[in-house]
Amino acid sequence: MKRVYAYFPGCSAKGTCRELDVSTHAVAALFDIELQELENPGCTGAREFRAISEQLHLTANGRILALAERAGRDLVAVCDTCLLNLVETNGRLKSDAAARERVNAALAQEGLAYRGIIDVKHFLWVLTDDLGEERLRERVARPLRGLRVAPFYGCHIQRPSSVRAAAPGNGNDAPALDRLCRALGAEIVQYEGASKCCGFHVVNVQEKIALRMSGSHLTNAKGNGAQCIVTPCPLCHTVFDAYQPSIERELKSRYDVPVLHVSQLVGLALGLAPERLGLSRHVVGCEAVLAHIDREGAPESAHAM
Repeated sequence: MKRVYAYFPGCSAKGTCRELDVSTHAVAALFDIELQELENPGCTGAREFRAISEQLHLTANGRILALAERAGRDLVAVCDTCLLNLVETNGRLKSDAAARERVNAALAQEGLAYRGIIDVKHFLWVLTDDLGEERLRERVARPLRGLRVAPFYGCHIQRPSSVRAAAPGNGNDAPALDRLCRALGAEIVQYEGASKCCGFHVVNVQEKIALRMSGSHLTNAKGNGAQCIVTPCPLCHTVFDAYQPSIERELKSRYDVPVLHVSQLVGLALGLAPERLGLSRHVVGCEAVLAHIDREGAPESAHAM
């Protein structure tokens, strides 16, 4: 059965992390998922709109929600910060009639109206909850057997706790990212800092503080045996991947830890070529991860021969 969603990639997936958008569409196609990108949706404002003006924050995000409602589809995001803004706004406008009225007064100028009839989801949740782990397992072509993956949840996908507490979905005990890694055959590395801030929102203000913050997570992940990190957020990806050389200089340490988007990890396990997933765009090369998958990801029968 074909699944269709409204899609809001956000600015990172269309700019610094274009490989996220490409790999998301590649994985979606394997499951007959259509992601209909919203036309001219604007920006969720990161967390800056909210700090400047609550009305601006609610109107900008309410407009994106109204566009998805006009399309008649639940809204899928691939950025944790965009997700948080949209989930917060959806909850607020559904429950606060006065706020909803103010937003709709602004949206009426372009013929839009927020009605509160859709849900906001991360693509991670589409895979683990809408499709389900069993269907994921069935499609795995190259199991991530023995690959020690450190999930980095970041802080925004866990908020607000009333909506999606720390990412467990549908009453499952484990966070969605852990359940995804297990469904793909990977070994999960537990480490301190996996659910804390990556430092992205600090890096332009206090770079050294951000680098040390991010570096502590890399240190803990690698120290516990991680061969790579996987994250559902392009902002976290940017800090850990693009800034990893700077982190190494600041902390005088060598990490060489590849950082994968959720869609890239899934795509590799489902047999997609690295080129289709944009792995060559990463600052930290993924060669060691690919070599491990090529060596260990063959069917069990091949290992027995």
